Amino acid sequence: MRSAFHALALGLFGLTSAASAQDADLIFGERTAALAMDAHCDLFTDRQRAALDAARLQARGALLRSGIAPGRIQAYGDEIAAEAGSRDCDSAEILAMRDRVLTAFEGYLRVGNMTFPGIAFSWFANRQILTDEPVWALLQDTGRIRAGISRVDGDISFTIALPDSGEYISAILVMRDPQRAPELYDPTMGGMFAGPASASWAQWTPPEFARRLVWASDQMDGPAADALAGASQGHVFRFPPSVVQQLGQLDPRETARIDLMDRNGERVASDYFEIGDFAAAIAFLRAAISDASQIDLPES
Repeated sequence: MRSAFHALALGLFGLTSAASAQDADLIFGERTAALAMDAHCDLFTDRQRAALDAARLQARGALLRSGIAPGRIQAYGDEIAAEAGSRDCDSAEILAMRDRVLTAFEGYLRVGNMTFPGIAFSWFANRQILTDEPVWALLQDTGRIRAGISRVDGDISFTIALPDSGEYISAILVMRDPQRAPELYDPTMGGMFAGPASASWAQWTPPEFARRLVWASDQMDGPAADALAGASQGHVFRFPPSVVQQLGQLDPRETARIDLMDRNGERVASDYFEIGDFAAAIAFLRAAISDASQIDLPES
């Protein structure tokens, strides 16, 4: 990883191709530097900070997926931030960087949607959610479940939708608890053993000894639920706002699980989705929400 302090030279707000992913270390360093200079000099608005953070988080995810250890990324970021934070706020370098960010941000606002690729699946973020129709602002479709941020009648929440018509009355979101298990949990032991039956692609799953459980806050039905599930008589469960922040704290390489419960309180099915660049996608959405907007999207 590059250790020098970089001027903001590449595209300011994201990884847009496999080729640019090769420069994830540079992008991560540049966005970290810009945010550190902002913390020191108060250069940007909240929306501009969200845009920079979206690119920083996406680059971090790319570095993690390439095999670079989290501790090494953290040390690199700390080094960059310390150097950036020591700069004179009135220097020509700082002012020029600020002008480049402001100019790039105007174009960034015109980006209506963006895909955030992961290992097995991607998040698709859609900023065009000012509609009366049920819509996914953020969606990952595994083929078995749909997970993401939905907007229905102005209500925005983390949502799970299933196209099948099983006899489910509730759902539980199961995540790794970072406080009790700081490291990723790999029950496949590097691929020596199979992953979960419903998600053979999943390597890092929530450990049973350090789980965080969140019950769905409600279950939807009717036309809005059918639209989100992409099928009639599907199941749609919505979760409390705190889930967005909890998912955003997880490692992009790991998965979360959805346990589906019957009327007797027994788990009758489970499915998984990839955490991926969830936090980056949330920041991408937040960057487009003006202060005057009625849209209330929880922070990751």
